[in-house]
Amino acid sequence: MPKILIVDPLTLLGREALALFHRDPTGGWSISYVHTSVDDEHQIAELDGEPALVPALGASSELTGFDAVLVASDAEEARSSHIAEFLKDNPSAPTVVMGAWSKLHELTSPAAGIAAKRRSAHVHVAHPALVALHDTVDCLRHLAPTRATVAAVDPVSVLGTDAVEQLARQAAQRLQGVTVDETIEGLVMAFTAVATNDDDLNRDAASLMPDLSVSATRTTTGRFHGHVAHIGLAFADEVAEHDVLDALRDDERFADPDLPVNLDATLDSDLLAVSLPRVSADGRTLAITAMADGLRIGGAYTALQILRSLV
Repeated sequence: MPKILIVDPLTLLGREALALFHRDPTGGWSISYVHTSVDDEHQIAELDGEPALVPALGASSELTGFDAVLVASDAEEARSSHIAEFLKDNPSAPTVVMGAWSKLHELTSPAAGIAAKRRSAHVHVAHPALVALHDTVDCLRHLAPTRATVAAVDPVSVLGTDAVEQLARQAAQRLQGVTVDETIEGLVMAFTAVATNDDDLNRDAASLMPDLSVSATRTTTGRFHGHVAHIGLAFADEVAEHDVLDALRDDERFADPDLPVNLDATLDSDLLAVSLPRVSADGRTLAITAMADGLRIGGAYTALQILRSLV
């Protein structure tokens, strides 16, 4: 029975991971918890319907003795330095980082699932848009894609659990026509979109798909949940639209391509929802829109796939 330690299980990603562990048909996971907040006391919580005590992480040594560590932290907290210290001191200890915590990303390599190549035992789950791109490229590998673009459109939940509640308050103020007095990382996100830093997205894309020329952009929107990826692929030779469609329909990672694709329909789904593929008149470029529940794809479900391959 693999022993897994979840760091910060009370985050959105942490709760999602725990729920998936308990529903995992392969079963056999032994789960422990710690938190990294400033509070020295145990956190008392209901985790997947069961009462649980979550002790504070006191030292990096407390992360040892497990088959794998799953980090679900929203961002750097008071005790987070213990995680970085653990990674540096234990290079062979399987560790999977979820979320967009950049300091830990610098100490780990990106992974997009069970089939992804990994350079070390320390990995972070790739952004949902990159998982969508990676899986699309992998599905169409037989058609010889040579270049790719992806435009990631993120919900405000990528900025942390508190950002969801802050967005609701911003929306209420904007609807009332009053000045928004609370920002999310300095931004007003309600009913708007902001192009944000995409350096990490491009760096991870190059690492995940080194044989492909990839460029990526990132936009954060005033939407609570759900990720969108606008994907473009170029091919060495002419491809037929029906060949692309057949490949997507035969791949168990994708829902049946259709129009319209509804972001709400991706909630609690482990599948990528994709639009009908569109190939250019000369057959050399493809455009497709993918949508996903980012708490699953590029989140807890992808993390569980990676953990299965590590332990």
